[in-house]
Amino acid sequence: MSHPIRQAVVLAGGKGTRLGGLTSETPKPLLPVGGRPFIEWVITNLARHGVSDVILTIGYRAEAFENWLGTFSGSTEVSLFVEERPLDTGGALSVMVERLDEALLVLNGDTLFDAPMAALGESLADSEADAVIALRPVEDVTRYGRVGLSENIVTSFAEKSGPGPGLINGGLYALRRRDLEGRRSPMSIERDLLPELVRGGRVRGLECDGFFIDIGVPTAYSEAQRSVPEWWEEISSGGLA
Repeated sequence: MSHPIRQAVVLAGGKGTRLGGLTSETPKPLLPVGGRPFIEWVITNLARHGVSDVILTIGYRAEAFENWLGTFSGSTEVSLFVEERPLDTGGALSVMVERLDEALLVLNGDTLFDAPMAALGESLADSEADAVIALRPVEDVTRYGRVGLSENIVTSFAEKSGPGPGLINGGLYALRRRDLEGRRSPMSIERDLLPELVRGGRVRGLECDGFFIDIGVPTAYSEAQRSVPEWWEEISSGGLA
């Protein structure tokens, strides 16, 4: 567990119904952002944080991902796991557990979060925790739900609350394979796995203030057309670490 996490599973099987007609033919992670499919921004960000092996869990319009992968020219090794039936956000993890490393990252395919992924892995390796969640401070938690944190231990997860500033789940987790073995499927990471681990006091939270966008609603998707390329340009010019 002392080595960096090199594998990530990107959850990309949902229908993206909140985006209306935009996803009637195109899965949400393949929607164009700044002239390229959004998932390519996600994979590029993973690569710059040392991830070399990416597995996409897909279901809706799986053939679109297969076609896209045939044209993908990045250096990262990318493979697909096709859900023959909807398995919720975490069900595929237990089904394909033999393909998983001892420690791995799991993240949402509609979210770009420039969090320190090496630090997530180090926090997992250097503690008794079973999971580490990247938490993002925001000015209004209404859309996401508030996450409670006390001395780096997550005390409540995705707890709905009124508007106001706070920490939210950034949809990026460092997990241990052992905690995914033998799990039922379908399974929700947010409603089943993490709340169980939180109740046992076994989830750490790492507060990260890096670039964050979730394209799951029309206003955010529209905003991404500007903010994502600007973020990348700043990184490329050395403006961000």
